[in-house]
Amino acid sequence: MEKKLLILPKVGFGDLKFGADKKEVEAYFGAPQETETLEIEEEEDDVEVWSYWDDGHAVYFEKEVNDVCTNFETDNEEATLFGEKVMGKGAEAIVSLMKANGYNEFETEEEDPDEIIYFFHDANLQFVFESGELVLVSWAVDMDEEGKVRWP
Repeated sequence: MEKKLLILPKVGFGDLKFGADKKEVEAYFGAPQETETLEIEEEEDDVEVWSYWDDGHAVYFEKEVNDVCTNFETDNEEATLFGEKVMGKGAEAIVSLMKANGYNEFETEEEDPDEIIYFFHDANLQFVFESGELVLVSWAVDMDEEGKVRWP
């Protein structure tokens, strides 16, 4: 099966939707190259991360919500968002793309002089730029104001 590398805000990654269980993720991406459990501060339950280093993806499973997929990350150069390949683009191009698709509000956080993160909270998307170029996209399932998951 050819994997579609479509970044779908609040929905999923290609044909793989948020809420997929581990068997569904493994059927889509194969066995992970590495798994890691993260202990998140102020969270009751841990998060398990499946990394696919060769493909440039990571899949996050939250134990608090039935141990299903709630977040993706990719740095794959073939990944597309709203029909455009995005890796390597500058912040201005990404902001324009997001605005053209109805996501106008964002915040930025400077990690160091060469790394800036753009947060589009209404899309549950974050973009990591290093030396002015997009190097990583992370996106998550939609949640309401009380933190209740809105599955796609």
